[in-house]
This record gives sequence, structure tokens and C-alpha cells, in this order.
Amino acid sequence: MIKTSALCLLIFMTFVNITEALKVFRNGKVISREQIPKMEGLRDLFRAGNNDLVYIEGTRTYDTLRYGDSDGQLPFNVTFTDRLANNWKIVINSQSDDVTLVIPTGTQMFWFGGDDSRTRTGSDAQTSWAQVQFTYQPGSWLNAAGVRISFTGYKEANAGEWTVDTNRWNNILDLAQKGVEITGAVMEQVAQGAAIYASGGAAGEK
Repeated sequence: MIKTSALCLLIFMTFVNITEALKVFRNGKVISREQIPKMEGLRDLFRAGNNDLVYIEGTRTYDTLRYGDSDGQLPFNVTFTDRLANNWKIVINSQSDDVTLVIPTGTQMFWFGGDDSRTRTGSDAQTSWAQVQFTYQPGSWLNAAGVRISFTGYKEANAGEWTVDTNRWNNILDLAQKGVEITGAVMEQVAQGAAIYASGGAAGEK
């Protein structure tokens, strides 16, 4: 009886360890998805500089990366590079995984990781930022399972006014990797060029 219970426990623990959590990497390092900058926080940052982000009508699009080469078996990796040269990797590990990012972009983005060499998303000529959501997409008789990408384009309300440049964006992401919650207040400190230090320790890297 003891041996049977131990065997059952071993099987259970093995099953638990198979399913890992969704992971987001920026330039090879993990960012907790809870710490990823959100659209409202980024808009607070722009507003602090007398600017804002505005949705561009008609830019909401959907693309799906299919993973037939791996028989539609998880995990699914999606990689891409934003307009300010940060390299990202999204690792979808379960069917319930769902993550939304705000990234600097332009008129097009290229996504890598599916069966095709790359998948292109085109957007309006005014697009400078995008809110992008990644979710698991079930397969069908005709298509393998994959990752659904929802893309929504935004523009800066006041062109030529204060903006988030490469240094400011990298500072925001550096703070996220240290475990700082990227709130409007933190964004405003970044806008003012203030020194910000992580409180409560750094986020663990995996």
C-alpha cells in the first residue's frame, strides 16, 4: 500500500512539473507578466509629457502562427523585435496562457516561431505603438494548433512633443525585470529622469 501511494505521488508530481507557466523574455531575460508595462501606465507616462496614445481606427488585426512541424504540441515559442531593438520571446506552455504587451512598433511587425519562416502584421502609416495579445489557438482537421496574435495600433496624439525614446523605454523594461510594478507613478519618474530603485528584491530569473 505504501509503495502504491508513493508511486501515485510520483506520477502526480511528474504531471505537475510537465506544465510550466507562460514565460516572457526580453533580450534573453525573464520578465514576469505581472510586471509588464500596461497600456494605461504607458498612457500616464505620455500624459505627464503633455502627450497621449490614441487608438487608430481599423488597425485591430488577427494573425495565427501554426505549429504543425511539432504536431501542434506545446510549448509554442514566438519571437519578434520591437521598433526600439528589444528582442522578445513569448513561450506559450498551456492552453490557458494569455498575455498582453505594449510595444513600440511601426507600419509592420514580423513574428517568428510558427511553421512559416515569418508572419507579417501590417498597420497604418501613423502607427508608433501597439497593444499585442498572445493566446493559444486550438487546432482543427485542417490546421495545427498555434498562437493567436491580436494587434491594435496606436499613434502619439501630439507628434513632435515629448515621447518615449530608446533610453526611456529600456529604463522601463529594466525596472520590470527587477520586479518593479510599472505604475503611472513609476512611469512619471522615468519621464523626469529620476533614479528609481527596485523595492522588495529583484524578480527571479529562470
